[in-house]
This record gives sequence, C-alpha cells and structure tokens, in this order.
Amino acid sequence: MNEADAAVAILHARGPEESVLLMRRAEREGDSWSGHWSFPGGRRDPGDRDLLDTALRELEEECGIRLARRDMEAAFPIRLARRKAGAYVPVTPFLFRTNAELAAVPDAREAAAAAWIPLRLLRDPERHRLLPIHGYPCEIRFPAVELTGAPLWGFTYRLICDWLGLGAKSVAPEEAGFAAASLVLEYLISLGCALKHGWEKTAGEAATVAEISGAIPVEAILERFSAPRTLAHFVNRLEVRRDHISLAGLVGEEYVIRAS
Repeated sequence: MNEADAAVAILHARGPEESVLLMRRAEREGDSWSGHWSFPGGRRDPGDRDLLDTALRELEEECGIRLARRDMEAAFPIRLARRKAGAYVPVTPFLFRTNAELAAVPDAREAAAAAWIPLRLLRDPERHRLLPIHGYPCEIRFPAVELTGAPLWGFTYRLICDWLGLGAKSVAPEEAGFAAASLVLEYLISLGCALKHGWEKTAGEAATVAEISGAIPVEAILERFSAPRTLAHFVNRLEVRRDHISLAGLVGEEYVIRAS
C-alpha cells in the first residue's frame, strides 16, 4: 500500500475545552458511510496538488472552514476505510489544531450536521461499548460511542481511539482479538457450556475455531460483552448467534466459537 486515494481532516480545538470537529454525513443511496459521524474528507480530485489539498478542500466544502497548508500539524500513516462492498479505501489522516472552536456551516448536500465533540466525552471509558448499528442485524455489534443522531463507529471511531491512545492497554493489537475471544469462551464455560475443543486453525479455515456443546445463550452474551469496559477496544465486530459466535480482531483476524 504505497499511496492513499482519500484524506480526512482531524480538526482539534485546544480550548476553552478540548474538542474535535465531526460531521454526520448526509444519507445517500450507495454511500458506504451514509449517515455516519465522520471527519471531513473524501477522495482526491484531479485538481488537488496532493492529499493535504484534498483534506483542506473537503473541510471547506463540507463544513465551511478554511485553513491553510501551514495549519497542518501532522500527517498520520495511511489507514484503510472499509466499505459495505468493494475494496477498502486507503485514507491519509491530517491533524490540524486551532486555539478555539471555529464556526462550522455544513453543506446540506454533504452533511446532515457538524458538531464539536468534547474530548472528555470520547475519553470516558463508560461511553465505549458494543452497539447495534442501523442496517445490520441486532445480533451484530460494533465498538461505538453514542452521539446525537447516530453512533460514532467504524473507521472514524477506530481512528479517534488510535489518535487519543484509547486502545487496549493490556495487550498488543495483534493479540487483542484472541484475548477477547478467550474471554467469551471462558464465559460460556462458566455458564455451563462444555468445551469440545479449544482454539484450532486448520488448513482451509480462515478463522481460528473453538467448539462447545449446547446452544449459545445469545442475550446473555450480548448483555455481558456489550457493556462498557469489556470488548470495545479489543474487537472490530462481535456477532452472536445460537449456533456460533464470530469475533473480528483489530488486525483483521477472525475467531469463531461453534456450538453443536
């Protein structure tokens, strides 16, 4: 992955209370991020000199805030934004800082709302949990923070967690998914499920799999692991069905607990 196709602007206001600018995207058919809270940003236009130009242009077009190239404080490594269908979009995030919150005037064609979100809210561990997301079955939960109109989740949620250092502190990202899956498996056993075999990865299997006997108590698992201070910083997705549980780890790995 050598070059990004898109850019986002992380606009951080220092005072009087630290905050960050987010926009809630307009709902549009075919837009993978329709209705989501996100950073201002988008794909590079042919007229953009580079992706910094893209971030500045999108910030002005979507939120009515004009900054200069000299206002950029840092460029972060390329991140992958997942779409509902098709390839991931490589995105370069740029960090800008201002002394105070600037007036944001969202373009109604692009944004349903724009808001400065206090960083104390985003840093509060009680607000981070696994939530159901509109358009997905209720048995599937994603790490998120509840905001007005829609949860903050997905690419922007994960980018904010990385920027603010809110990820799992006890394990490395490549180990977080296994730690989460093991917690879920241990909880199932504590509820009386019998372990048929522990974690195995066999040829032809994309996921690492464990197996238990008996039906999975869906509501009990969702209630336990959708609570704050549980799995939000350890997984990218949790799916709970009566015959299986699937967890997506932070680096794209998959863990499955099958019931038989």
